[in-house]
Amino acid sequence: MCDEGAGCGPARKGSGKVNRKIVLLFSGILALLAVVLMQLYKANLAEELGVAGKRVPILVAKEDIASFTIIERSMLMVREYPQNYLPPRFMSKLLADDIIGQTTSYSVKKGDAILTTDLASTQSEAKLSRVISEKMRALALPVDRVTSFGGLLRPKDHVDILGTFQKPGEGDVETVTLLQNVTVLAVGAQLGSGRAGGDAGPAGRGRARVDTVTVLVTPEEAELLVFAQDRGELSITMRNEEDVNTEMELSGKNFADIFQPKVRARIQAKRDEGVTILTPGAKRRR
Repeated sequence: MCDEGAGCGPARKGSGKVNRKIVLLFSGILALLAVVLMQLYKANLAEELGVAGKRVPILVAKEDIASFTIIERSMLMVREYPQNYLPPRFMSKLLADDIIGQTTSYSVKKGDAILTTDLASTQSEAKLSRVISEKMRALALPVDRVTSFGGLLRPKDHVDILGTFQKPGEGDVETVTLLQNVTVLAVGAQLGSGRAGGDAGPAGRGRARVDTVTVLVTPEEAELLVFAQDRGELSITMRNEEDVNTEMELSGKNFADIFQPKVRARIQAKRDEGVTILTPGAKRRR
């Protein structure tokens, strides 16, 4: 039995330090055990869900990719998928160089896997309805080799649509611009292609015969074009892909304009203001 002031204080303090060390050591062991148990639980859960084991690196979209877009390397990234959860028709990261420069038939959302069915060159049939924007319509117009620019017209090109009609009750014939900056959805059965314009196809074969061009229009524009097609003859002019401006002062042309020197001179003067001179490997405006 310790008398008051006999020196029991230091012994008690030392005992307290030992107890705290034991508590800290025991807490560390419990924390380590919890981590091990959590890892075991996650491994068992992954095995039950089928996501354990080998993971396969596949190509996914790094950004939203619109339909009829030429794929660039900056649009792609690699993501690992569990082998049991690979999407059908996925594309391995080893195929990255093969799909760069190809064209998408459908839009691909950011983070979604790139599928073989998303590419125009890997499928013979594409679903037109999937590329029609909401509240828009696809309308097929008859064309021939001339009005389809000798086969050079391609999906995603922009065109103006003109019509030539006989005025009711007057007998005069006039050509008017009906719609401007209209998107081409399909040329014949071709719904997107990775080939450049003018490609003659394998082994030098000629281009397939085209008799329809499908354009993207509003329901009201569809009514206008269907009526115009029934009452006259439609023609198509192709636009530069970066030219989205609309000419608001077009008034139509008829025989009077053809035989009026002042009209022809005004048209030529306007043309001279922005003539583009094409030279090999260069383009300059006069």
